[in-house]
Amino acid sequence: MRNRTATVTLLLCASASLAPAAAAGEKPASGKTEERSPVQVPDVIVTARRREEAARDVPLSVTALDADELESRGAQDLGDLGGTTPNLTLYPARAFTGTLTAYIRGVGQADPVWGVEPGVAVYVDDVYLARPQGALLEILDVERVEVLRGPQGTLYGKNTIGGAIKFVSRRPGDAFAGRVALTAGTYSRRDAKAVLNMPLGERFRTRMAIGSFSRDGFGRNLVTGEDVSVRDVGVARFTAQWLPSDYLDVTLSWDRIRDRSGVRGAKRLAVNPFDPQRTPPDPGNFDVRSDAPDIDEVDAQGGSATVDWELNEHWRFKSITAYRKGDSIGYTDFDMLPVTINTLTRVFHDSQATQEFQLHWSGRNDHAVVGLYWFDGEAGGAGYNNSFNQAFGKTEGAIDTRSAAAYGDVTHAFDDRWSIEAGLRYTRERKGVDVFNRSYTDRTYTTPTGQVSADFGDATTFNALSPRLNVSWRPNDEMLLYVQGSRGFKSGSYNIRAVPAVVPESALPLRDESVTSYEAGAKTQWFDGRLTLEAAVFRNDYRDIQLSVFTTYDSNGDGVDDALFGDFRNAGEGTIRGGEIEFAARTGRWLRWTGNAGYLDARYDRYIDRGVDVADRKRFANAPRWTGGASVIADVPFASGASLTARVDGRYQSKVYPTTDLNETIAQAGYSLWNASLAWHSPGRRWDVALVGQNLGDKAYRTTGFSFPTLGVLTGYYGPPRTVAVTVGRDF
Repeated sequence: MRNRTATVTLLLCASASLAPAAAAGEKPASGKTEERSPVQVPDVIVTARRREEAARDVPLSVTALDADELESRGAQDLGDLGGTTPNLTLYPARAFTGTLTAYIRGVGQADPVWGVEPGVAVYVDDVYLARPQGALLEILDVERVEVLRGPQGTLYGKNTIGGAIKFVSRRPGDAFAGRVALTAGTYSRRDAKAVLNMPLGERFRTRMAIGSFSRDGFGRNLVTGEDVSVRDVGVARFTAQWLPSDYLDVTLSWDRIRDRSGVRGAKRLAVNPFDPQRTPPDPGNFDVRSDAPDIDEVDAQGGSATVDWELNEHWRFKSITAYRKGDSIGYTDFDMLPVTINTLTRVFHDSQATQEFQLHWSGRNDHAVVGLYWFDGEAGGAGYNNSFNQAFGKTEGAIDTRSAAAYGDVTHAFDDRWSIEAGLRYTRERKGVDVFNRSYTDRTYTTPTGQVSADFGDATTFNALSPRLNVSWRPNDEMLLYVQGSRGFKSGSYNIRAVPAVVPESALPLRDESVTSYEAGAKTQWFDGRLTLEAAVFRNDYRDIQLSVFTTYDSNGDGVDDALFGDFRNAGEGTIRGGEIEFAARTGRWLRWTGNAGYLDARYDRYIDRGVDVADRKRFANAPRWTGGASVIADVPFASGASLTARVDGRYQSKVYPTTDLNETIAQAGYSLWNASLAWHSPGRRWDVALVGQNLGDKAYRTTGFSFPTLGVLTGYYGPPRTVAVTVGRDF
């Protein structure tokens, strides 16, 4: 049942001319926030270059958000990081509740079908997540999140051409401790989190975290009366750390996500001409009239073993062994009507085993890391498509991937001012595919019609070099300047939705995407560390761009386009230019300001469609020209030892086309969102109570949508409406 509680708006002013930089919390997050003067801007320790460094000392574009900052913002999952980082776009994939769509600097992948690689890599404790299903990670017992912008191919490998998002969970501590937090809010939100840190001896420590996240739907099915866009997620994480000596660390980790949320509600943006009732669009942005089951389930889990061995004062060896698997099932009613025009049932599964070895060497002026990486994964499933209750097609197949890489990266400091870093990674990957797509006589999908649109198996091998060269200079202790050239690639693959019987070239392998990036940046401190200002400009040369384009075709030869074909193609080349700025400031002990702004100019240089170059008529998807955010935070201490933290966060995004069809109705015009929070901490910070309001202006904004003109489908998926929640937490 919907609970529309009145919203309490906190009135503080925020400067929005620039937008929020990598903010850090006041108290250390497991020792990972650098200690500084109370009037200085704190700095988060990151591992962007595979070693621990203060973020301000890393000559890369990296934004780091520690646990305090994420909690203060009321972040629930990675999708709530919008506005924290310039040129970052994150949202749940269309029709997939727990699936992440991520773009950085205009580079990513919006179609989560198996076999298609993401363009922004997600890492959990240095383990790569190959699939976006289950990657919309809940913010539970997190130490920090790092957003690395630009190609990271040298140190992180394939599929980091846009950048990488690193989710770092808290490590076990040496003291018995824990936390319990309960949240209640609008739409009957009910969250519960519990963390227990339990050492079992001087050399053995454990940490457990569990979370349950639920709420009623944002909309209703106007035919069945059921809630739509319901949230029901459970997360569990366990870590055990064994320290047999002062020089050896063995860590075992396991996590699981169980998502039973409902299908995302989508608004019909036009009357469907195939609807006998000619039903007009409903006023609610989340209301539907669907006759499809409200099922969108994701199960994902994985475990890892990390060995970190300090051989001597110069050498360190690290091994990361991991295995993950996932399953998902869901229904998509493209027309959102009680009559069957086009529906899809999808069943996905994936598994992956990875192994990485790293050898680090550190000297007075040098640091080097060499590594070997191995990946063995399978992704497959089936899709059942029903068009008009007359055409029934089944897509079935799997893609096997085996990848091996060797890399090295060396940093040499000539003196206290000049430093050079050079790296190279070589990757060899083999992909094998097995696809069988055919038609059936009815919705039971048991009796074939005899018409087979795809029946093929194939394999191909990809090879790629990912170099990086970085030169940095410190004209003084408060300024770091750098220039960098780097290259990354996104793996080639096959289109499992191929219909070679109609489109023969659809069975051919896709070529690797590649991005060659040139970047210049500055990281500066002013007024004795009270202000930090970071800026970067870049140019990306984007080649062999892989695009997902939905088209329709005649599946039964009657002259009517009655089936959908999800085509994938290497459409062309493009150039992306842009700039970014981030700042953080302290004006006294109580008041903090953060901000960031990003600019993108993304253009196609070549776009071949049916043999014709249409680059001048095409635009990049999920590449808004302007992004930005700003925050003002007041930390007010009381004589009793208690404290009050109040903040206002604003974010802006200019017009964006979320899909490759560039439909103007689905395109989202520029908009702003405002959030606010007020938190009280008891003396000793044992108790805390926080009130968080998000999207306080109740702004209606689309994140993505579907446009299938031949089927009369035009729908939009919207971001969450205004919500308010209260959290009570207890540390022990």
